[in-house]
Amino acid sequence: MEQQDFEARYIYRTRNMRRVRKPRGKSKQCPFLDEGGCGIHPVKPVQCRLFPFWPELVEDRKAWKKTGSWCPGIGQGPLIQIGTALELANEMREKYPDAYE
Repeated sequence: MEQQDFEARYIYRTRNMRRVRKPRGKSKQCPFLDEGGCGIHPVKPVQCRLFPFWPELVEDRKAWKKTGSWCPGIGQGPLIQIGTALELANEMREKYPDAYE
């Protein structure tokens, strides 16, 4: 698929970022997330690779718990230390500085 076609179908732009569209009328949060996990894992974008360790989630317990209500990965697998989570959140800030001013 050409980049222009991909963006027209799956991406929307905000002032500072490009974001993946959430599928309409479906309970899933990403068009590429299926029963087996991420369908585009080898090429997924930074925001997906770092999720759920985004600054707005790592730094806000209420937001983390709310996201955990629908995210199948939160509360699963090995425990991630808060220092590691904060490092990942900082990577998100570095990659998208305009979004975290």
